[in-house]
Amino acid sequence: MALLPTAIIYGHRYVMNSQHFRVQQVEVTGHANVPVEEVLEIAGLEDGPNLLAIDLEAIEASLEMHPWIRDARVERELPDKLSIGLSEREPAAILALGAQYLVDRQGVPFKRVETGESFPTLPILTGLVLDDFAEDAPKDRKELATRLVREALMVIGHWKRGPFGKHIEVGEVTMDPLFGHSVVLGIGDENAVGARIHLGFGDVQRKLSRLETVISDARRKGKRVLEVRLDNIKDPNRVAVRFRSDTSADPEAAARDDENEPRPGRERHPVVTIGAVGADTGPATGLSDGEARESGGAAGSGEAAPSGSEWRKHRG
Repeated sequence: MALLPTAIIYGHRYVMNSQHFRVQQVEVTGHANVPVEEVLEIAGLEDGPNLLAIDLEAIEASLEMHPWIRDARVERELPDKLSIGLSEREPAAILALGAQYLVDRQGVPFKRVETGESFPTLPILTGLVLDDFAEDAPKDRKELATRLVREALMVIGHWKRGPFGKHIEVGEVTMDPLFGHSVVLGIGDENAVGARIHLGFGDVQRKLSRLETVISDARRKGKRVLEVRLDNIKDPNRVAVRFRSDTSADPEAAARDDENEPRPGRERHPVVTIGAVGADTGPATGLSDGEARESGGAAGSGEAAPSGSEWRKHRG
Protein backbone atom coordinates (compact mmCIF):
# COMPACT_ATOMS: atom_id res chain seq x y z
CA MET A 1 0.00 0.00 0.00
CA ALA A 2 2.90 2.36 0.69
CA LEU A 3 3.92 2.10 -2.96
CA LEU A 4 0.55 3.40 -4.20
CA PRO A 5 1.16 7.14 -3.53
CA THR A 6 4.58 6.87 -5.15
CA ALA A 7 3.06 5.21 -8.22
CA ILE A 8 0.45 7.93 -8.47
CA ILE A 9 3.12 10.64 -8.30
CA TYR A 10 5.22 9.05 -11.01
CA GLY A 11 2.14 8.38 -13.11
CA HIS A 12 1.14 12.03 -12.84
CA ARG A 13 4.62 13.19 -13.85
CA TYR A 14 4.60 10.84 -16.83
CA VAL A 15 1.23 12.05 -18.07
CA MET A 16 2.15 15.70 -17.62
CA ASN A 17 5.42 15.30 -19.51
CA SER A 18 4.39 12.72 -22.07
CA GLN A 19 4.81 13.65 -25.71
CA HIS A 20 1.61 11.72 -26.31
CA PHE A 21 -0.39 14.56 -24.72
CA ARG A 22 1.57 17.37 -26.30
CA VAL A 23 -0.67 19.90 -28.09
CA GLN A 24 -0.54 19.08 -31.78
CA GLN A 25 -3.74 20.75 -32.97
CA VAL A 26 -5.31 24.10 -32.07
CA GLU A 27 -8.69 25.05 -33.49
CA VAL A 28 -9.58 28.76 -33.26
CA THR A 29 -13.06 30.00 -34.18
CA GLY A 30 -14.70 33.43 -34.10
CA HIS A 31 -11.51 35.38 -34.87
CA ALA A 32 -12.55 37.92 -37.53
CA ASN A 33 -10.32 40.72 -36.22
CA VAL A 34 -7.65 38.83 -34.26
CA PRO A 35 -5.12 36.78 -36.28
CA VAL A 36 -4.67 33.14 -35.27
CA GLU A 37 -0.96 33.76 -34.71
CA GLU A 38 -1.80 36.44 -32.15
CA VAL A 39 -4.27 34.14 -30.40
CA LEU A 40 -1.62 31.40 -30.11
CA GLU A 41 0.92 33.89 -28.78
CA ILE A 42 -1.46 35.23 -26.12
CA ALA A 43 -2.42 31.69 -25.12
CA GLY A 44 1.24 30.63 -24.90
CA LEU A 45 0.82 27.71 -27.29
CA GLU A 46 3.67 28.37 -29.72
CA ASP A 47 5.86 25.59 -28.28
CA GLY A 48 3.13 22.96 -28.04
CA PRO A 49 2.77 22.52 -24.26
CA ASN A 50 1.32 19.44 -22.61
CA LEU A 51 -2.44 19.46 -23.06
CA LEU A 52 -3.16 18.32 -19.50
CA ALA A 53 -0.80 20.88 -17.96
CA ILE A 54 -2.56 23.86 -19.52
CA ASP A 55 -4.48 26.24 -17.23
CA LEU A 56 -7.63 26.79 -19.28
CA GLU A 57 -9.02 29.61 -17.13
CA ALA A 58 -5.72 31.50 -17.25
CA ILE A 59 -5.71 31.32 -21.05
CA GLU A 60 -9.31 32.54 -21.19
CA ALA A 61 -8.49 35.47 -18.91
CA SER A 62 -5.45 36.41 -21.01
CA LEU A 63 -7.44 36.32 -24.23
CA GLU A 64 -10.25 38.44 -22.77
CA MET A 65 -7.76 41.22 -22.04
CA HIS A 66 -7.43 41.74 -25.81
CA PRO A 67 -9.58 44.74 -26.83
CA TRP A 68 -11.38 42.86 -29.60
CA ILE A 69 -12.23 39.78 -27.54
CA ARG A 70 -15.36 39.98 -25.41
CA ASP A 71 -15.46 36.33 -24.39
CA ALA A 72 -13.16 33.30 -24.75
CA ARG A 73 -13.81 29.60 -24.16
CA VAL A 74 -10.95 27.09 -24.16
CA GLU A 75 -11.51 23.31 -24.12
CA ARG A 76 -9.30 20.20 -24.22
CA GLU A 77 -9.93 17.41 -26.69
CA LEU A 78 -7.78 14.39 -25.86
CA PRO A 79 -5.26 13.35 -26.75
CA ASP A 80 -3.66 16.40 -28.40
CA LYS A 81 -6.20 19.05 -29.45
CA LEU A 82 -7.15 22.41 -27.92
CA SER A 83 -10.26 24.30 -29.05
CA ILE A 84 -10.48 28.08 -28.60
CA GLY A 85 -13.81 29.78 -29.27
CA LEU A 86 -13.84 33.58 -29.37
CA SER A 87 -16.70 36.08 -29.30
CA GLU A 88 -15.46 39.40 -30.61
CA ARG A 89 -16.85 42.82 -29.88
CA GLU A 90 -18.85 44.23 -32.77
CA PRO A 91 -18.06 47.89 -33.43
CA ALA A 92 -21.19 50.01 -33.81
CA ALA A 93 -19.63 53.45 -34.27
CA ILE A 94 -16.46 55.49 -33.97
CA LEU A 95 -16.32 57.77 -30.93
CA ALA A 96 -14.30 60.94 -31.52
CA LEU A 97 -12.54 61.94 -28.28
CA GLY A 98 -9.60 63.76 -29.80
CA ALA A 99 -8.34 60.35 -30.86
CA GLN A 100 -10.91 57.98 -32.33
CA TYR A 101 -12.19 54.90 -30.50
CA LEU A 102 -14.35 52.00 -31.57
CA VAL A 103 -17.56 51.67 -29.56
CA ASP A 104 -19.42 48.40 -29.13
CA ARG A 105 -23.19 47.98 -29.13
CA GLN A 106 -23.31 48.51 -25.37
CA GLY A 107 -21.83 51.98 -25.81
CA VAL A 108 -18.43 51.05 -24.37
CA PRO A 109 -15.25 52.36 -26.05
CA PHE A 110 -13.01 49.32 -26.42
CA LYS A 111 -10.21 50.10 -28.86
CA ARG A 112 -8.36 53.10 -30.20
CA VAL A 113 -8.38 53.38 -33.99
CA GLU A 114 -4.76 53.06 -35.08
CA THR A 115 -3.05 54.67 -38.05
CA GLY A 116 -3.88 52.71 -41.18
CA GLU A 117 -7.09 51.22 -39.80
CA SER A 118 -10.23 52.16 -41.68
CA PHE A 119 -13.90 51.64 -40.83
CA PRO A 120 -15.68 53.58 -43.59
CA THR A 121 -19.14 52.18 -42.89
CA LEU A 122 -19.23 53.23 -39.22
CA PRO A 123 -20.87 56.53 -38.23
CA ILE A 124 -18.89 58.95 -36.09
CA LEU A 125 -20.10 60.08 -32.65
CA THR A 126 -19.05 63.57 -31.55
CA GLY A 127 -19.76 65.92 -28.66
CA LEU A 128 -17.90 64.19 -25.81
CA VAL A 129 -14.29 64.39 -24.61
CA LEU A 130 -11.81 61.79 -23.35
CA ASP A 131 -12.13 63.03 -19.76
CA ASP A 132 -15.78 61.92 -19.78
CA PHE A 133 -14.54 58.31 -19.70
CA ALA A 134 -11.45 58.75 -17.50
CA GLU A 135 -11.06 56.33 -14.59
CA ASP A 136 -11.00 59.23 -12.11
CA ALA A 137 -13.98 61.02 -13.67
CA PRO A 138 -17.00 61.48 -11.37
CA LYS A 139 -19.39 58.57 -11.55
CA ASP A 140 -22.33 60.68 -12.71
CA ARG A 141 -20.22 62.17 -15.51
CA LYS A 142 -19.21 58.75 -16.82
CA GLU A 143 -22.78 57.49 -16.54
CA LEU A 144 -24.08 60.50 -18.48
CA ALA A 145 -21.48 60.01 -21.22
CA THR A 146 -22.30 56.31 -21.52
CA ARG A 147 -26.03 57.06 -21.64
CA LEU A 148 -25.56 59.64 -24.41
CA VAL A 149 -23.53 57.15 -26.45
CA ARG A 150 -26.14 54.43 -26.00
CA GLU A 151 -28.91 56.82 -27.00
CA ALA A 152 -26.89 57.83 -30.07
CA LEU A 153 -26.60 54.15 -31.00
CA MET A 154 -30.36 53.80 -30.53
CA VAL A 155 -30.87 56.71 -32.93
CA ILE A 156 -28.63 54.96 -35.47
CA GLY A 157 -30.57 51.73 -34.96
CA HIS A 158 -33.92 53.47 -35.54
CA TRP A 159 -32.44 55.11 -38.62
CA LYS A 160 -31.25 51.82 -40.13
CA ARG A 161 -34.60 50.15 -39.50
CA GLY A 162 -36.58 53.13 -40.71
CA PRO A 163 -37.44 54.55 -44.14
CA PHE A 164 -33.92 55.93 -44.72
CA GLY A 165 -31.85 52.93 -43.75
CA LYS A 166 -31.53 51.47 -47.23
CA HIS A 167 -30.63 54.63 -49.13
CA ILE A 168 -29.22 57.27 -46.74
CA GLU A 169 -26.34 56.64 -44.36
CA VAL A 170 -25.75 58.31 -41.01
CA GLY A 171 -22.42 60.11 -41.27
CA GLU A 172 -22.23 61.60 -37.79
CA VAL A 173 -24.25 61.85 -34.59
CA THR A 174 -23.53 64.78 -32.27
CA MET A 175 -24.43 64.27 -28.61
CA ASP A 176 -25.39 67.16 -26.35
CA PRO A 177 -26.60 66.69 -22.75
CA LEU A 178 -28.80 69.81 -23.02
CA PHE A 179 -30.10 69.74 -26.59
CA GLY A 180 -30.05 66.05 -27.38
CA HIS A 181 -28.85 64.42 -30.56
CA SER A 182 -28.37 65.71 -34.07
CA VAL A 183 -27.49 63.68 -37.15
CA VAL A 184 -25.38 64.63 -40.16
CA LEU A 185 -26.45 62.68 -43.22
CA GLY A 186 -23.85 60.75 -45.15
CA ILE A 187 -23.91 59.38 -48.66
CA GLY A 188 -27.20 58.38 -50.21
CA ASP A 189 -29.84 60.92 -51.18
CA GLU A 190 -27.98 63.69 -53.03
CA ASN A 191 -30.71 66.16 -52.02
CA ALA A 192 -29.82 65.71 -48.35
CA VAL A 193 -26.14 64.72 -48.21
CA GLY A 194 -24.38 66.68 -45.47
CA ALA A 195 -27.64 67.96 -43.97
CA ARG A 196 -27.84 68.26 -40.18
CA ILE A 197 -31.00 66.89 -38.56
CA HIS A 198 -31.74 68.08 -35.01
CA LEU A 199 -33.66 65.33 -33.20
CA GLY A 200 -33.40 66.42 -29.58
CA PHE A 201 -34.46 63.72 -27.12
CA GLY A 202 -36.93 60.89 -27.55
CA ASP A 203 -39.75 60.10 -30.00
CA VAL A 204 -37.19 59.18 -32.65
CA GLN A 205 -39.42 57.04 -34.87
CA ARG A 206 -42.09 59.72 -35.19
CA LYS A 207 -39.49 62.39 -35.92
CA LEU A 208 -37.90 60.26 -38.63
CA SER A 209 -41.31 59.76 -40.21
CA ARG A 210 -41.70 63.54 -40.42
CA LEU A 211 -38.19 63.85 -41.79
CA GLU A 212 -39.11 61.44 -44.58
CA THR A 213 -41.91 63.81 -45.58
CA VAL A 214 -39.53 66.78 -45.64
CA ILE A 215 -36.80 65.07 -47.69
CA SER A 216 -39.26 63.48 -50.12
CA ASP A 217 -40.89 66.86 -50.76
CA ALA A 218 -37.49 68.54 -51.19
CA ARG A 219 -36.42 65.85 -53.66
CA ARG A 220 -39.61 66.31 -55.66
CA LYS A 221 -39.02 70.07 -55.89
CA GLY A 222 -35.32 69.83 -56.61
CA LYS A 223 -34.28 71.51 -53.36
CA ARG A 224 -31.26 70.47 -51.30
CA VAL A 225 -31.77 70.28 -47.56
CA LEU A 226 -29.19 71.97 -45.33
CA GLU A 227 -30.81 71.68 -41.89
CA VAL A 228 -33.97 70.29 -40.32
CA ARG A 229 -35.11 70.99 -36.77
CA LEU A 230 -37.38 68.39 -35.20
CA ASP A 231 -36.50 69.32 -31.61
CA ASN A 232 -39.06 72.00 -30.78
CA ILE A 233 -40.02 71.21 -27.18
CA LYS A 234 -42.84 73.77 -26.91
CA ASP A 235 -44.48 72.67 -30.16
CA PRO A 236 -43.36 69.14 -31.12
CA ASN A 237 -45.49 69.32 -34.28
CA ARG A 238 -43.45 72.20 -35.68
CA VAL A 239 -40.64 71.44 -38.10
CA ALA A 240 -38.13 73.99 -39.41
CA VAL A 241 -36.27 73.38 -42.66
CA ARG A 242 -33.38 75.29 -44.17
CA PHE A 243 -32.32 74.74 -47.78
CA ARG A 244 -29.02 75.34 -49.49
CA SER A 245 -28.78 78.43 -51.65
CA ASP A 246 -27.57 76.34 -54.60
CA THR A 247 -30.53 74.11 -55.45
CA SER A 248 -28.54 71.77 -57.68
CA ALA A 249 -27.81 68.38 -56.15
CA ASP A 250 -24.04 68.79 -56.26
CA PRO A 251 -21.95 67.38 -53.36
CA GLU A 252 -19.10 69.76 -54.18
CA ALA A 253 -21.48 72.68 -53.98
CA ALA A 254 -22.71 71.27 -50.67
CA ALA A 255 -19.17 71.32 -49.36
CA ARG A 256 -18.78 74.92 -50.48
CA ASP A 257 -22.00 75.82 -48.69
CA ASP A 258 -20.66 74.28 -45.49
CA GLU A 259 -17.40 76.21 -45.80
CA ASN A 260 -19.28 79.45 -46.38
CA GLU A 261 -21.79 79.13 -43.56
CA PRO A 262 -23.31 82.54 -42.74
CA ARG A 263 -21.89 84.45 -39.82
CA PRO A 264 -24.22 86.02 -37.22
CA GLY A 265 -26.11 88.82 -38.90
CA ARG A 266 -25.57 87.34 -42.38
CA GLU A 267 -28.33 84.74 -42.76
CA ARG A 268 -28.08 83.31 -46.25
CA HIS A 269 -30.20 80.16 -46.46
CA PRO A 270 -34.01 80.40 -46.59
CA VAL A 271 -35.75 78.77 -43.64
CA VAL A 272 -39.10 77.10 -44.02
CA THR A 273 -41.22 76.34 -40.97
CA ILE A 274 -43.79 73.62 -41.32
CA GLY A 275 -46.51 73.19 -38.76
CA ALA A 276 -47.72 69.72 -37.86
CA VAL A 277 -45.76 67.77 -40.44
CA GLY A 278 -46.81 64.17 -40.09
CA ALA A 279 -49.01 65.06 -37.11
CA ASP A 280 -52.18 63.17 -36.38
CA THR A 281 -54.29 66.31 -36.89
CA GLY A 282 -54.03 66.28 -40.67
CA PRO A 283 -52.00 65.47 -43.73
CA ALA A 284 -48.46 66.68 -44.22
CA THR A 285 -48.32 70.09 -45.82
CA GLY A 286 -46.26 71.15 -48.82
CA LEU A 287 -43.13 73.24 -48.50
CA SER A 288 -44.10 75.93 -51.00
CA ASP A 289 -47.57 76.85 -49.79
CA GLY A 290 -48.08 79.50 -47.16
CA GLU A 291 -47.25 83.07 -46.40
CA ALA A 292 -43.71 84.44 -46.70
CA ARG A 293 -42.63 87.01 -44.13
CA GLU A 294 -39.62 88.40 -42.33
CA SER A 295 -39.48 86.77 -38.92
CA GLY A 296 -37.54 85.35 -36.01
CA GLY A 297 -34.24 83.43 -35.39
CA ALA A 298 -34.18 79.73 -34.61
CA ALA A 299 -37.42 78.06 -35.59
CA GLY A 300 -40.00 78.29 -32.88
CA SER A 301 -37.72 80.28 -30.58
CA GLY A 302 -39.44 83.64 -30.94
CA GLU A 303 -36.11 85.45 -31.26
CA ALA A 304 -35.51 88.14 -33.86
CA ALA A 305 -34.04 86.89 -37.12
CA PRO A 306 -31.14 88.51 -38.95
CA SER A 307 -32.25 90.84 -41.71
CA GLY A 308 -32.99 89.02 -44.94
CA SER A 309 -34.18 85.73 -43.49
CA GLU A 310 -37.06 84.19 -45.36
CA TRP A 311 -39.62 82.24 -43.38
CA ARG A 312 -42.66 80.41 -44.53
CA LYS A 313 -45.23 79.06 -42.13
CA HIS A 314 -47.41 76.09 -42.95
CA ARG A 315 -50.15 74.74 -40.80
CA GLY A 316 -51.39 71.22 -41.17
